[in-house]
Amino acid sequence: MHTPPPLTWATGLSSWQLSIWDVVVLVLAAGYLRGLAAHRRRGGRWPAWRTCCFFGGLAALVLSVNSSIGVYSGVLFSVHMAQHLTLIMAVPVLLTFGRPLSLWTAAAPTPDKTERRERFLLSRPVTVLTHPALAFVFYAVVLIGTHLTSFLQARLENPALQHVEIALYLVSGYLFFLSLIGGEPVRWRRVPHPLRVVLLMAGMLPDTLVGVVLMIAPRPLAPGFDQAHPGWGPTALVDQHLSGAIMWFFGDATMAALAAFTVGLWVRASGADAGLGSWLESARRNTLTRAEGDDAAAAASESVDVDSDENALAAYNAMLARLHQASRQPRSEQDQHRPPG
Repeated sequence: MHTPPPLTWATGLSSWQLSIWDVVVLVLAAGYLRGLAAHRRRGGRWPAWRTCCFFGGLAALVLSVNSSIGVYSGVLFSVHMAQHLTLIMAVPVLLTFGRPLSLWTAAAPTPDKTERRERFLLSRPVTVLTHPALAFVFYAVVLIGTHLTSFLQARLENPALQHVEIALYLVSGYLFFLSLIGGEPVRWRRVPHPLRVVLLMAGMLPDTLVGVVLMIAPRPLAPGFDQAHPGWGPTALVDQHLSGAIMWFFGDATMAALAAFTVGLWVRASGADAGLGSWLESARRNTLTRAEGDDAAAAASESVDVDSDENALAAYNAMLARLHQASRQPRSEQDQHRPPG
């Protein structure tokens, strides 16, 4: 294995390498540009800032694997942690803001193909894959499994595992943020804002766990880092403690910033999005239908938001009033109406 020279400002700026991920970047860039051109030919408009976000994500991916960050990620644990945070947070967030899936459906050449693409994104496999709870579990497992197990040392000994790790970071990060900030045409695009905030705050838990364990561990979890830079740099244990601090601080700070951003969207939201979203509205309509019968069902079905339809709202309030009156009815009176047992 080639050992790079000591990391200095000069070597940090001049150390670059090619990677198989450059091919992935080129394919994604070409696909996005092609979709953008097709969408515009059909008279569609696409926000320039979304395009900038998507290509910013690709640029961050190139920077993390081609620059000195990629060169020294197998030499210093702290540099690896910087690469990890870029790959699992910065790159997926920027790509998600670019909404490539929305562009993919909008750029379809015919309405039939647009419908097929939308059906695919709403299919059961995609729905399961993008489920917010499963995405969170996948994110946590990847984060913990690649840092607090023997995988950390194995990746230093097997360069192929480094590419596996990069893929895991990108996929788990993208799936985690897809339903929380993406707004893409998948089943979970309308996750209620309160639940988004809860999941983003929950994302701090694996970040904090990994960071704290790395900071307080009494021995190096990956001794191979010491062997990767003989004669210079911090010891593996000191470097590991620094990595834990980076993980804890920057990981939690990123999640907190995204949670604050989501709260801002929540405050500005209106209609069903201002509360618990379409899930709550669906539950209210179902309850109203079961309690009031066909007439209420017809009234509720005319509006996505029960509060926005006078007939549905009146029926719902009447149902609540009857339930409240029944709950205050004296127990003795209830017993009188109870059939003999």
